[in-house]
Amino acid sequence: MMDPVKISSYAAIAMPIFFIIALWVALSHNPWFSLRENALSDMGSLHNPARLYFNASLIIMGALGLIASLGAFKSGLSYLMPAAMVFLILVGVFPEETPYHTPAAVAFYVLALADVFIVGLRLGFSGVSSGFAWASLSVLTLIAIVYLIRAGVFRGLAVPELIGAAVILTWFVYIGLLMLGRPHLFKSAAVILRRCWR
Repeated sequence: MMDPVKISSYAAIAMPIFFIIALWVALSHNPWFSLRENALSDMGSLHNPARLYFNASLIIMGALGLIASLGAFKSGLSYLMPAAMVFLILVGVFPEETPYHTPAAVAFYVLALADVFIVGLRLGFSGVSSGFAWASLSVLTLIAIVYLIRAGVFRGLAVPELIGAAVILTWFVYIGLLMLGRPHLFKSAAVILRRCWR
């Protein structure tokens, strides 16, 4: 029988792949969707006949994240993330017209980024220098999300939501590699991306 921590690590690494596929499927069934004009949850609206594609993907994503974060919790790499994943599931269960949707969505982002901050600091003080970078990134991400929403840079919420999702999903890959004992793979990928960017 496979080690539960390994199962969690593979679930964490698979999350960005599932997210990209699920988002592509949802967008293909909602051609009216605009990154600038809409929130992601508009695709899960009660008024949208194709809402199941988006809402079901959130529930599955939350379940996958729960598996990943529980393993991370067992490994000392998570504190608040399991609760964040429960709220992500609730975001999918309760469409945006319901009174529970917005509080669940806010709780998801706040708890997830807070977890990155806490664990990042813990890693940093344990001698893992990248931990401090993650802690800083979580704060900057939350500030960026709040600024974009408050300043009304976009009419919709999709761009701020995707920024937060990108950081959280990348963090899952990172802790997944840590649980596998292969953080060097993440560092190698970062070096390659930096070279390509130049």
